[in-house]
Amino acid sequence: MSFDGFLTRALVFELQNLVGGRINKIYQPFEQELQIVVRSNRKNYRLNASIHPVYYRLHLTDEKPANPTHAPMFCMLLRKHIENAQILAIQQVENDRIVECLLSGRDELGDQQTYRLIYELMGRHSNILLINHEDKIIDCIKHVPASQNTYRTLQPGGLYIYPPHHVGQLNPFNDTEMNQLAQDTNLDLQTWVKNIQGLSQIGQASLMAQVEQENIYRLSVLERFKLGVLKPQPQTIQTDNKWLYYFYPLKHVQGKITEYANLSELISQYYDEKVRHDRIKQLSGDLIQKINEILKRNRLKLAKLEQDYQKAEQADLYRIKGELLNTFAYQVEKGQDQISLPNYYEADQALLIDLDPRKSVSENSQTYYRKYTKYRDAIRYINEQRDLTFAENDYLEGILVQLERANIEDVESIKEELAQEGYASQRKTATKKRAKVKTKPRQFHSTDGTPIYVGRNNQQNDELSLKLSPRNHWWLHARNIPGAHVIIGSDKPSDQTFTEAAQIAAYFSKFSQSANVPVDTVQVKALHKPNGAKPGFVIYEGQRTLFVTPDETLINQLAE
Repeated sequence: MSFDGFLTRALVFELQNLVGGRINKIYQPFEQELQIVVRSNRKNYRLNASIHPVYYRLHLTDEKPANPTHAPMFCMLLRKHIENAQILAIQQVENDRIVECLLSGRDELGDQQTYRLIYELMGRHSNILLINHEDKIIDCIKHVPASQNTYRTLQPGGLYIYPPHHVGQLNPFNDTEMNQLAQDTNLDLQTWVKNIQGLSQIGQASLMAQVEQENIYRLSVLERFKLGVLKPQPQTIQTDNKWLYYFYPLKHVQGKITEYANLSELISQYYDEKVRHDRIKQLSGDLIQKINEILKRNRLKLAKLEQDYQKAEQADLYRIKGELLNTFAYQVEKGQDQISLPNYYEADQALLIDLDPRKSVSENSQTYYRKYTKYRDAIRYINEQRDLTFAENDYLEGILVQLERANIEDVESIKEELAQEGYASQRKTATKKRAKVKTKPRQFHSTDGTPIYVGRNNQQNDELSLKLSPRNHWWLHARNIPGAHVIIGSDKPSDQTFTEAAQIAAYFSKFSQSANVPVDTVQVKALHKPNGAKPGFVIYEGQRTLFVTPDETLINQLAE
């Protein structure tokens, strides 16, 4: 996990802006999340914390989630004790993932009291606790009885004890323990790195890579890490199968690097995206799996159709054999199982024809004519089935693209569309009248200020392209690729606007990670929807094709 002791220390330095401020508001929007609004230096800061077993984190945020009608008990208790309290200090415990906020406030009798609000960011053991001046637990967001943890009990009224220390690990920010690390350099590098407290596997790999690749003394690299805490360079790296982040450049990892102004911005965006994907996956259930199964079945069907087509292509050969048997019937002797007859369609070349010795010449000829008729009709059927299957694959692959880019509110409308098309069961609750949140198309603005609209799902694509947009505005779509409909809100957009809109169309398509993506553009009046076509499908003529490479950074800048 990237959220290790070094990153926590860098974050604590970043949170020093809160020291001296007062706690104005306390919210608990979700069972495992807590938000505290701090007024400091004439500015409001939102300190967000989560004890999710996988996505545990602590950072500043601008997000204001909807809060429950009735605040949970832990939130009410915090409001009672530390609302309006002053933050005296924010500090890390050793080099561990434990952050303490030292607070000064008044109790219910008006007496001045000191409290500690402790954030323990430790995976499934994460917790948030309020401790009084006697080190007694006032309450915690997650209670842990003695039956679950024999080392310490996390219950109101219990004595607070720090989590157990990893045996053998040394704090590099403690002078005494740092000296011991200096003396342990005779250990092999991997063992020595594991002795450093608060260094995650990602950090360990980065430290070892710098020592080995740059041939630098191991203590010098460790000092780099310690200095990096004071001046972090937060970044994410996206590889083929992973998305990593750290407070320090991960030079040993190859991938797409995105840099951030501060750690809170990185953590907020990284986990917002991870949580979004998780919630979408939860909402869509087995929908994606079902679509992939249909696509797999269709690919097998297309392979089988191709085999049948190759056989059916021999239809004319069966007709010729039937004709030759009729023409040269006098040459066929009774009981023959094969005969070679001159083929007047191929410059009198001989054609070997198999016969059923139990049948007459006329019957054998009719057998070949029946095969000809069967395969002639089969070609028509095979072509129809191939067209239908390709169209269905394009539609379903487009749905997968939409789910990949979907917001949580988009998933429900996509599921309803699939139910209407017969790909998902219609829920009973869907038949009841209930308020629905109707989402608007995504909106961007080109560099010169021209609005650009992007459909979120197929039904919205149809509505945007065929109903809402003026006929002289411009429509774009990745050519022959599943993707979103894009509308330029102008009848005479600049070349730069065309290019930027084409990049947006390529980005919201199946080939979002590709270079030189073809994008077609026509005016809206050139669009037509065939009768019975699936949602989102249109035909057009007279298009101009642009070739662009999506630039995610630019697209994010153009987003409204």
